[in-house]
Amino acid sequence: MIQQEKRAFDAGAKVWVQRYENLRNLAHWHFEDELVVCQGGEVRLTLNGCIFDLTEGDCAFISRESVHSIAGAPGSRAAVAQFAGLFDAPLRLRAPVFADRYRAGARLDELDRESREKRPFYAEKMNALITSLMADVFRSEPLAEQAEAAQPTLARYKQLLLLLEQQGGEGTFAEAADFMHMSPAYFSRYFKKMTGLTFSGYLNVLRVDRAVELLAGGEDITMADLMARCGFNTLRNFNRVFKAVTGYAPTSLPAGFSLDRRVLLSQGSTFDPTLDTSVVL
Repeated sequence: MIQQEKRAFDAGAKVWVQRYENLRNLAHWHFEDELVVCQGGEVRLTLNGCIFDLTEGDCAFISRESVHSIAGAPGSRAAVAQFAGLFDAPLRLRAPVFADRYRAGARLDELDRESREKRPFYAEKMNALITSLMADVFRSEPLAEQAEAAQPTLARYKQLLLLLEQQGGEGTFAEAADFMHMSPAYFSRYFKKMTGLTFSGYLNVLRVDRAVELLAGGEDITMADLMARCGFNTLRNFNRVFKAVTGYAPTSLPAGFSLDRRVLLSQGSTFDPTLDTSVVL
């Protein structure tokens, strides 16, 4: 599901860092800038509808409020840092992907160690590390004028995603296209470009997530009832889609399984778009 991500930062720290193997997350956005460093294998980044393939030694800078998702190949390794209120450059990078000429991978590893060890003044050290790194990047990479404020279409797109989330997969293609003030053909292309999924595929993920929540609730429910409550018409289709999304049949879902550990946003809540196939290093 696509919605705003909120990270819980340590007190005093304005940067969050994590290292992953097989990093895969759902399309999302947040108010923090983000730096991704591919440290091994291949990682595919979808950013505002454009696709970038990163290999070892490539970096990607994701500016705040950009819709993006990451799909790491099996065995890939990536370091991710999110930060806010530390580096507010008046210009932007002309290209979001660039080679690691700045020891970015090693510096994010240092950030990760500081975050884990929490020695005295670690928050100040983390803030200084990411600020210094981004200053080096913006000094050397080609720059351009900041893009204009988010277009009305993108703002409405984010509203649509939240609306679909609230509806739990019950919206229709025609209603969504009408909401976006687009023709059906144009909306289909736009949604696939931005989301990486067809509209029906996106609704299926919403419906499966609802099914996972119901199963996790411990309610005594038949498969036929579960199928109907989650918007599927046949058991065969429900079982097929459920396994395609989760990797499990509904009857063999492991205890405690979570599709993406998301929660509906409220004041102070957090949303982690990282899928459970990702391994934290």
